[in-house]
Amino acid sequence: MHEFNNNWLKLRESVDKKSRNIKIIELINKKFNHNNTISIIDLGTGTGSNFNYLKPKLKFYQNWVFTDISLNSMNYFKQNLKLSNKIIKTKFQNFDVIKDLNKIKFKKFDIVTGSAFLDILPKKWFYKFYNLNSKTEIVLFALNYNGDFKFFPKHKYDKNIVNLFNKDQKTDKGIGDKAVGPDCSNLIVNSFEKTHNTYLMNSYWDVVKNYQFQKYFLYFCTKVIENNKIDYSPWLKFRYNCIKQRNSRLILKNTDFLAIKK
Repeated sequence: MHEFNNNWLKLRESVDKKSRNIKIIELINKKFNHNNTISIIDLGTGTGSNFNYLKPKLKFYQNWVFTDISLNSMNYFKQNLKLSNKIIKTKFQNFDVIKDLNKIKFKKFDIVTGSAFLDILPKKWFYKFYNLNSKTEIVLFALNYNGDFKFFPKHKYDKNIVNLFNKDQKTDKGIGDKAVGPDCSNLIVNSFEKTHNTYLMNSYWDVVKNYQFQKYFLYFCTKVIENNKIDYSPWLKFRYNCIKQRNSRLILKNTDFLAIKK
């Protein structure tokens, strides 16, 4: 599976934390209201942002298994791991959530979760994942890109850039197959709706004063447009100038997905 840069993962953690939909937590706590301890597996743990967000908000004692393809990210997370009296046990496993999916014993877990990677996965993964989790009590995937972002102030090339970005999102992201891109939320809902109550809730990035974050996101845009026939350098110049003048804003639309077993 594609590996994310640790600097990017840490930079976006504070933005992700503010974006996630708190109603998801309320539903999970209600579902496990009578449970003392639950077991959770975190897919694509990275630098631990999903764990850092969930651990204080879940009301019960927790056993966690962390999985990631990147040993570098996992080691970073281990070195910075902060536990609490709610955390009973932790375990780290070096898994590729695509190639090694069948190796994971999902039946052992009350919650299967992950964050911000569904859009880079191939379509066939969603059906395979569902077949392995049709009886899982809770499935939670946060911060799934839904195909729209806006910079302010506006520029005439904004829509062109979004279209190019979304087209690129559906290319192979280093996993040997085309990614589903912005279709990820609909695919995960369609997979689980027969056996679970499913929820999609807004978790938009709204980035105003974090200009380092905006610059990093512009870097991703640059990679998308650099080989295009149309010269979009005026758009980039305009965007960087807005950041320099401290009047730039980025809104990117994500959704949080929750499935609760019927």
